[in-house]
Amino acid sequence: MSRSSSSHARWIVLPPFHDDVVWRAAVASAVTEAGLRLHDLDADPLHAPFNDPQVVILTADAQQPLAFGAPAEAVACLIAGSGMRLDGVEAPDALPPLIPFLTDLMGRIDLLPPGRIFRHTDFAKGPIEILPQVHLHRPAPSPAMPLSPRLTAVQAAVALLDPAHPRATWAPDLFNYDSRIVAGGTRGQLDLTGRPRFMITGPYITMPPGRWRATYRLTFDAKGSRPRFRVDWGGQTDFLSEEFVPGRPGVFEIVQDYDWTERSVCELRVVVMEGVFDGRMTFSGAEIERVG
Repeated sequence: MSRSSSSHARWIVLPPFHDDVVWRAAVASAVTEAGLRLHDLDADPLHAPFNDPQVVILTADAQQPLAFGAPAEAVACLIAGSGMRLDGVEAPDALPPLIPFLTDLMGRIDLLPPGRIFRHTDFAKGPIEILPQVHLHRPAPSPAMPLSPRLTAVQAAVALLDPAHPRATWAPDLFNYDSRIVAGGTRGQLDLTGRPRFMITGPYITMPPGRWRATYRLTFDAKGSRPRFRVDWGGQTDFLSEEFVPGRPGVFEIVQDYDWTERSVCELRVVVMEGVFDGRMTFSGAEIERVG
């Protein structure tokens, strides 16, 4: 079928938010109960019956129904849970290697009309008719797995991909560091001693288009306030960059706005521009919000 044609099938978009696996099973049951057939486009992209009104096409990519000309009323998108799918992440402190890919899919839901997006919390009072004839019940959540502070930070960070609440706290555990942690300190409390280098990098989440503001705090001791630093916010190759010398000990709040003209991976960086013989810096994380 040509992508310029209009699809007559119905569509359910289920991006890789937490618990999407159990919601996929619930979707299959709801479609069967409606007397319709389900086709998983992600598993079988070559044989999808796009023109069959008795078929519901399931995909993780919100761009697919738009590409095939599906009208808004024929599309339902589900935010299955808070956070990102983390199956297959075995090391307690590992970050999912597919963060850019998974968050790209999650962020594409902003392409859909707000009224066609259903959140797991919407189903607390009972089933919802998400498509004509398709009444979806909220499934039982999958058993909770213990998360390390780093994976907990991942779950909180991707909250900004919900178009209705485009903001999140990015905790220090989310980032990568090229520094020793201060003795007895926690992640983000850094020893500046050493060569010029990228002190802080990450988190490589794919950001939807728009202006996104990063607000973060850096705290310096007296010796750590003397070198020159650079802070970057934006894409990995195109970004906003500012240099400064703290000049005194204390807390410094930095606010940077960057415009994403298209979806791309983000990076927040703090760079020490000079060699440091002694000094301490604390990174308290960042507040990220869409401002335009």
